[in-house]
Amino acid sequence: MSFHVTIRSAHRQVETTAEEGDLILTVLRHEGFAVTAICGGRGACGKCTVTLITGEKKRRVLACRNRITADCTILTEEIRGGAILYDAVADVSKDSGNKDLAAAMDLGTTTVVVELIGLSDGSRKGAVAEWNAQAPYGADVISRAQYCAEHADGPLILKRVIRKQTDELLERLGTKRSELKRLFIAGNTIMQHIYAGLDPLPIARAPFTPQAYFIGDEPQEQGISYAPCVAGYVGGDITAGLMASGLYKRKECSLYLDIGTNGEMALGGDDGFLCCAVASGPAFEGAGITCGMPATVGAICHVFRNEDGIGYEVIGGGFAKGICGSGLIDLLGMLCQARVVSGTGRLLGPDEAPEEFSGYLGGDENGNGIFYLTEDRSVFLTASDVRQLQLAKAAVAAGIQVLLKKSGLRADNLDRLYLAGGFGNYMDPGSAAKIGMLPEELTSRIVLMGNASLMGARMALTEPDAEKRLLELRNSCRYIELSGDADFNEEYVEQMFFYEEDDE
Repeated sequence: MSFHVTIRSAHRQVETTAEEGDLILTVLRHEGFAVTAICGGRGACGKCTVTLITGEKKRRVLACRNRITADCTILTEEIRGGAILYDAVADVSKDSGNKDLAAAMDLGTTTVVVELIGLSDGSRKGAVAEWNAQAPYGADVISRAQYCAEHADGPLILKRVIRKQTDELLERLGTKRSELKRLFIAGNTIMQHIYAGLDPLPIARAPFTPQAYFIGDEPQEQGISYAPCVAGYVGGDITAGLMASGLYKRKECSLYLDIGTNGEMALGGDDGFLCCAVASGPAFEGAGITCGMPATVGAICHVFRNEDGIGYEVIGGGFAKGICGSGLIDLLGMLCQARVVSGTGRLLGPDEAPEEFSGYLGGDENGNGIFYLTEDRSVFLTASDVRQLQLAKAAVAAGIQVLLKKSGLRADNLDRLYLAGGFGNYMDPGSAAKIGMLPEELTSRIVLMGNASLMGARMALTEPDAEKRLLELRNSCRYIELSGDADFNEEYVEQMFFYEEDDE
């Protein structure tokens, strides 16, 4: 039996039909609604909540756990259109004035950025960015690979989603993919596999071996090129970013770090790089965090102390709906510095915390603390949230320490710390140091790269021999697999502490 379904968001309304028993999330995916389904539809994250109206009945439900049983209306929020904390996004120029066009793409798990390039003179014609349309299939690459494993047509579906989004972005730039001389893509290994129509599942399972490294010896689609990948979890976005940083030409040793659902990092200089990746998890994207959300309009993106107590900045201004990764790091850093969170990660209750914070604190039924950030207590941090952030920060910190140890270096031996990506560009390094995620010695030596992946993709299109340099750079990288690595396991436990308890 088929039912009539009306789907409404702030941006559009769609009338469609669905079969009895269809999951609401499946219907939303099919109609192209970019809803947040961080866990990939497993019912674990609680972020795909929609309003379901059936007759006179109106209720909030999880799209991944509720099915179509009658004619209905679904009210949903889309992450498209929210503020994207990325640089290199210029005003769109629809009149390029020349047809000798190419496009550089930063194919991120969370965001997609496309920049139009005039090949004759290397000029930038415009750029557009959007949240990755694959968001309803999971916030991280593992969730998307799992979707491919569970659905025979999964790789094809995800490929179609991202190809359609590419076409839409190019259309906003006043061109079509068929009119481009070249499209150069820099993304993590799984995202490049999906775009190329390759099964990403082998990367998600031991021994984590990609089907392709995009080094030129695999069959490639005419007109589309990819940045070479080092390993399953050190992809073309890292090689492109390293080229953009110029680190491969520097004699000094520096650390390059891209923090996201995976923390990818490289340590080195003109002698080559030691690379690794850590599963920092999607906590920095809001997954597993009670009031967490992506960096869209309504997200608290920065938290700070002021004369009135605690202040915060909301993306887009107005009412706070939740808190994104940069805001979480700020809040946790402040609570650690004030000893409202203990060194072992316990969020104190109102009777234990410093008096100036007691008004912000409450407790749950198990005696754990809850920190209420907004006056109406709608945005808060729980003890479980602190634990999720603790696991994420420990993974990043442990990865850094392993690279240093295997290189025979200390943090203060490094020349610079390059932070790449939207999250790294917006995160306060001081807050990250307060929670022990970044070495404190490096906070004064930080270079914010912004969208280094896009910069590298642009260079590949516009600079002579840049693609040859990319391949040489890739070949100079030595990858360390951290799963089962004794040094990493030891460091991971050590880095779980936020600070030494007797450190005043």
